[in-house]
Amino acid sequence: MSTPVKIHQMKQGRRPHFIPEWCEKFNLIQAELAEKLGADPGLVSRWFSGSTPSLDYQRKLAELFDCETDGIFRHPDEDWMARFLRGRPREEVDRIKNTLEAAFPRKVANDK
Repeated sequence: MSTPVKIHQMKQGRRPHFIPEWCEKFNLIQAELAEKLGADPGLVSRWFSGSTPSLDYQRKLAELFDCETDGIFRHPDEDWMARFLRGRPREEVDRIKNTLEAAFPRKVANDK
């Protein structure tokens, strides 16, 4: 039996991203984003509706937002934290987490 041919080899599957949040962080509207990337405004509009950008545009977005390609699939605040923790020893990460949890305890519904 032969291997089936994949018709849309370059097409990305739907993957949740945070492009609108990154644009908000950089004070960009859709038209400005399209202009900076040299992209069709309709394409950018589809991203804002949930469509996943191609790998080429993922790289361009990451460069524009000064993050790694996977960064556009994280909220900008989560991306910052991930970069902050990356490369640190496990015990240091644990100390950071404990410090944050002590300084900023989660509020439960009954707390006022």
